[in-house]
Amino acid sequence: MPFWTYILHCNAGRFYTGHTDDLDKRIWQHENGVAAGFTRNFLPVKLVWSQEFTTREEAKAAEKQIKGWSRKKKLALIRGDWDAVTRYAKSESSPSTGSGQSVWVEGEVIDLLRGEAARAYPAECCGILLGRDEHITAAVPARNVHPAPQTHFEIDPQALIDAHRTARQGGPQVVGYYHSHPEGPPRPSATDRAQAAHDGMVWAIICADAIGWWHDTPDGFAALPYRAIPA
Repeated sequence: MPFWTYILHCNAGRFYTGHTDDLDKRIWQHENGVAAGFTRNFLPVKLVWSQEFTTREEAKAAEKQIKGWSRKKKLALIRGDWDAVTRYAKSESSPSTGSGQSVWVEGEVIDLLRGEAARAYPAECCGILLGRDEHITAAVPARNVHPAPQTHFEIDPQALIDAHRTARQGGPQVVGYYHSHPEGPPRPSATDRAQAAHDGMVWAIICADAIGWWHDTPDGFAALPYRAIPA
């Protein structure tokens, strides 16, 4: 079942952000004043943005984060100006804590990660995430050279060398890594935590029905909200 996060433009220029498992029904309720709460007092309302998610938790996390955004950042999201969204994310985040950080991921990258995990099963797939700052634009599959690939991963060192060489020549930067958990949840395992470099990289962990995004901070892994950019 898909879940949705959405933004309504309301009377008096206000925005309302919510989430639902039935977008058409929920918008009808808002438009007709059936939904109790904020929007009933600011009719008429109009749907201006929506995004589908795999789980309710992802949709709720997106709703919570967007509600905390400035008006200009919401407008950038609505018009699909991803560069502006990233720029505002930097300016509104605290440099000392990283609060408000999230990552924007191209839809093609998400499709690739899910496909790689399915092809590698029952072994773990792995690879490299590329992009700029909080925007992941591509993923490069790599060989899993670990001797026990069903339960561990090790990215082929040559793939890392090639990716960093391309970045030095002006190509996309290496912003993180991905791997799959064929039989486990999409969160760092004890092995992942032991191997982590705590270098600020992004980790994507794929399982059967979800992708977990994590920030490898000096204090350990922190959950990293992500937003998919439709293909």
